[in-house]
Amino acid sequence: MIRTKYLVTRKSRLYIEEIDELINRFFEENPSIELIDIKYQSNISAVADGGVRATYFYNSALVIYKEVE
Repeated sequence: MIRTKYLVTRKSRLYIEEIDELINRFFEENPSIELIDIKYQSNISAVADGGVRATYFYNSALVIYKEVE
């Protein structure tokens, strides 16, 4: 059966998880799956309102894989 897994980076004040770390961990935790494709996306947005400024970076990947039966 063909399945998908959506992975997105998370930020904390101390650590930024990289998208390749998430993908590699997914494959380590699921060694019997067969990779079909990975779709990568990167987004950035900025906010400036009332003296408050912020920039947000998000990386995501859609992993398309086959479950080996």
